[in-house]
Formats: sequence, structure tokens, C-alpha cells
Amino acid sequence: MERFFNPIKLGRLELRNRFIMAPIKTAYGTPEGKVTQRHLNFYSKVSQGGVSLIILEPVSVLKNGKEHPKQLCIDSKECASELEKIVKLLHKNSTYACLNLNHAGRAANPKATGGNPKAPSPVLCPSTGQTPQELTTEEIKEIITAFGIATQRAIEAGFDAIEVQCGHGYLVSQFMRKSINKREDAYGRDPLLFAKRVLEEVTSKAGDTPVFIRISGSEFVEGGITPHENQALIALAEELGIKAIHVGFGNACETPPWYFGHMALPEEPQLEVLREIRGMTKPPLIAAGRMASKEKLQKIADENLSDMVAFGRPLIADPLLVNKLEAEDYDSIVYCGYCLQGCLFNVKAGLGLGCIVNPGIDKEEPPPPKEKLKCVVVGAGPAGIVAAINLVQRGHNVKLYEKEKEPGGQFRLAPLSPLKKNMTRPLNSLIKQLETSHVEIIFGKEVTVDLLKSEAPNVVIIATGSVPNVPHIEGLKTQYWMTGVDFFTDKKSVKGERVLIIGAGMVGVEAAEILSRENKTVVATKRTDTIANDMEPITRNLLLKDLNSRANVKLMPNTTVKRFTPQGVEVVSQGKDTLLKPFNTVILTAGMEPSDALYQELKDSIEKLEIIGDSKEPRSIYWATQEGYEVGVKY
Repeated sequence: MERFFNPIKLGRLELRNRFIMAPIKTAYGTPEGKVTQRHLNFYSKVSQGGVSLIILEPVSVLKNGKEHPKQLCIDSKECASELEKIVKLLHKNSTYACLNLNHAGRAANPKATGGNPKAPSPVLCPSTGQTPQELTTEEIKEIITAFGIATQRAIEAGFDAIEVQCGHGYLVSQFMRKSINKREDAYGRDPLLFAKRVLEEVTSKAGDTPVFIRISGSEFVEGGITPHENQALIALAEELGIKAIHVGFGNACETPPWYFGHMALPEEPQLEVLREIRGMTKPPLIAAGRMASKEKLQKIADENLSDMVAFGRPLIADPLLVNKLEAEDYDSIVYCGYCLQGCLFNVKAGLGLGCIVNPGIDKEEPPPPKEKLKCVVVGAGPAGIVAAINLVQRGHNVKLYEKEKEPGGQFRLAPLSPLKKNMTRPLNSLIKQLETSHVEIIFGKEVTVDLLKSEAPNVVIIATGSVPNVPHIEGLKTQYWMTGVDFFTDKKSVKGERVLIIGAGMVGVEAAEILSRENKTVVATKRTDTIANDMEPITRNLLLKDLNSRANVKLMPNTTVKRFTPQGVEVVSQGKDTLLKPFNTVILTAGMEPSDALYQELKDSIEKLEIIGDSKEPRSIYWATQEGYEVGVKY
């Protein structure tokens, strides 16, 4: 891995090491394209962590190519002036700045563009559900020109390099695919013509500023781009003097899990693609996609699969990643689990990028505390851990009580789902941070009002989590039943072959997935019409695709369980009374309720009393750690 800490020259640019930041959507911008304080907070932290070059989040060369309403553009001098704020910040921190230029084509968002997407041909983008309008020849020329103008503006704003998005299902790569480009003009007869015109325009305007291209090594979809289809593009890049080939995977329309590097995907296919691309490239190669592990980096170095490595989400989880790798301080790295919950999900929701294990990534540094306080945190789930760590980092005396024998709370259940095994990475990182902090931890102790009175703390933070909701259903007591928590913690074992899951939210469908792989017959009901609507969408789609392919699983939305009888289970499904055959085991996953009894006892007697995480309102781990961070820096 040492080779990645050697300098490398890309045209006139010499990087001090070979670690760069890949372009990550932030959704921190305003609809008008202004850079916000969240941008500056984020890029300030990442640029102090050791990467030699940061490729900023993708910007659109025209507004009709935007992916989301808060995406930055560079279609005006005003937008370029906004981007210059980030460039100056990066340069202040001795980090080079590269701008990723893009046009989303059929993957554009009408809410962002104000009109229908434009693409080579009117071919549906499955992930957005939008069918674009076919670009006219004049519109194609306008976009090509816009790439050139964007290049000039970027250089005037001080960018040290330009990257052109030529992959991932965006406009340049859309022209390259016969299944998407059905044109009969020159841009249809020669699928590489659009890429050629764009790259000629960019390189001609760039002068001696290095230009990179980003490609999808493979889109992992039938009819999609493969390493073989990339060969002509790579040859063109060499001919035009492109200084680096940046290899990612998947595309935004058809294979988002590969594009965003979802935790459930195997890694070997990615390495196979890198081996093929490596064999056809002369310009330096940048490898991207779930790179943040010592073992994977060593493998890439040993096989010489790339000249540089790009980190995206791992730098959100730990901006100091590169510094820690160089110091071989592997134990202190906060590892990304590639769950997409705080980053991609928040971007799509318009909330702006965040992270389940680094809730402060977009926040300003808080002012120092006015006094040193004695703090007690009750509950060592994600919210309590983050609160305790931040309080002790600010110099307070912190005591953390946990009634169980280990920390983690319900976060420990996440890696038990087959699609979420990688969640052990952020879980262990969070626990490691706690163990190496100066928090005094007391396990196996139930906190009472009397105990807190004896402690006499200045601040008490309640993070006692939640408990399963047990709905009142007639005849339930005649059944062998358990809660979802019972199931995942092995407090009870499943009996028989037929299992009914009441509540097909995230926990319910994950239980169904496990049981289906054990060849149980599973029926999962949901009172509403949306199955697992509380899951991150890509994870949800992967899981439902798997479940729907299994003959032993039946998902029943719009279904209410009315009563259990000796003859079976009476339900109302899709408005009709139905009788289901009896089940051997019933699992209740009908939501959670706050475990807030201690808070209710204390709320009138302690002045500085906080309640956070699920004990306040059961939600996702993202909100738990956000609230833990907010209360941790409050005092």
C-alpha cells in the first residue's frame, strides 16, 4: 500500500499522494445554485484529512441536466463565483480542486430542471420513471458548447483539474449505448461522436489544465457498457491527452446499487473489471468504489490494478482516513458501512448529505464550553454513545450507564440481516470510539431516580431506546408469538414451518428474508399499501426483488389481522375478508414505542434533562446519532 503515498504527476499537476476524493452529491446548495455554509464545513473537514485532490460534487453544465434541485451548476458566472469559495478553502488547506462536469440526460430530475429530461432518444430511465424527450441537433450542440464554457469558468474560478463524467448512465454514456441511443443521424451512427465532441471541446478550452474522464468500468446490466465497450472511449481519451481514467461502476438509471456501491454487492466482480480496464489503459487509472479497507487497498497495490484510489463515502464517515492510513492507525478509523442511509437517502430527500457515524460532517465547530460539567448518559445505543463521546471531547466528566452487558443497542441487530453484514464496520467503529474515549462506562446497571440523585449530575441525557409495540389482536394469546426484537436477539426460537409476520416494515421484511432462506413458509402483512417504506430505497429494492422471487414468501400490503381462531387467521386484505391457514409462529414487527419511563419520572425535578434517540421518538439510526451529536455539543 506504500506506493499510494508516493507522489504522482498528472500533466502539470503533481499530487503529493495518490488518494483523492471522488465526487459525492451533497444537496447542500440552494435552488439558485449558491454555495452554503454546510458546503464549507464539509469540504473544510475533508480537505484537512490527507487527500491530495478533491473532485467536487457533480455540477451540471446546464440547468436542464440537473439531477436534483440542490445540485450546483456552472452555467453562469455567478455560479462559478460560488464554486470559487470552495476552491479557495481547499487551496488554503493545501489540497487541489477538481470539478466534475456532467449533464444527466435521461437521469435528470424534472423538479430540478423545470421541464422534461432530454436524451439521445426517448428511452425510459427506470430509477426516475421518466421518459425523456429526444435532443435536437441544435440542443446537442448547445450542450457540447456548455461543456467548453464550463471548463473556462472552472479554470477562471481556480480549479486545478477538470473531470468529465463519461459514465454512470449520464448523457455522454447514453450516446454510447445502442439500447438507449436509437438516433438515425450522425450521433446515432457513431455512438462515440458525442463523447468525442465533448472531450474535444473541454480539452481545447482547458489548455494545460489536466482533464480526467470518469467511466463505468461495467454497468452490470444486459445491453449496458462493459470493459470491452469502454475500449474505444479509452483510446479516444489517450488520443486527446486525457491525464487519468477514473473507474466507477453501475449507472444511475438501471443499476444504482453498483453506482452507489451498496454494501450488499460482492467485490470480486469490481476487481475483475479493474483487471480488464488495466490491460487497456496507458493514462493513469483511478479506482473507486468501496475502497476503504486495508486488505482491499493492499490487493489493488499488489496486483497493480490502479495508480490512484478515490474515496467517496469513506471520507464522509472519517475525513481523516488518509492521514490514519499513512500513520497505520487502522484501529481509530471510522469505517463506512455503505448503507446509504445518511448520504444518498438524505440527498434524494432534499435534506442534504449526512452520515450515521459522523453526524458532525456538515456542522460548524461549536464554541468551547463555558464550564466543565458532570454528565450522566443513560443508554449506550447509537444516540447515547455519540452524546457521551462528544460531551467528553468537550472536556466534561461523563458517566455512561447501560443496562445490558455491551454497548450498541439496536444497532447490533442491523448486521444480522444478510444484506447488511457490512454494518459491522460502522458499528465496531462507533464502539471503538467509545472505548478509547474518556467516558466512564457502567454496564449491567439499571438506572433509577435514586441512583441519579446520588450522582448529583449537572446534565442527564436519557437515551433508553424503544420497546416493541404489541398490538391488541383477538386470540393472540392462543398463539406462539414473539416480537421482532425477540427474533433477532434469539430470545425465542421459531417453531414449525409456517410463520406469520405482522408488520412488513424494515424489521419485518428482514426477518422474512432470513426465514425464507431457512425454507420457512412466510406471510408478511402490512396495514398500508407500502411494504418496507422505512428502508433506504436501494436496500429496499434489492430486498423486495429477492423476496418476490421466492415461492415461500407472500407479502400482503393493505392487510389487517383481525383475530386468531382455531380455523386460521382472519384478515381484511385489499378490503376483503380472508381466512389464512394457521401458523406455527407469529412475529410482531408492528413498530416500536419510546422507552421513556425514566424521563417521565425525572422531567419535573432535573433542570438540564435531555431525551434523545428512540426514547424520544423511534426513527432511524441517522436521527439517533444526529440527536446524540446535537446534545453532545450543546453543553
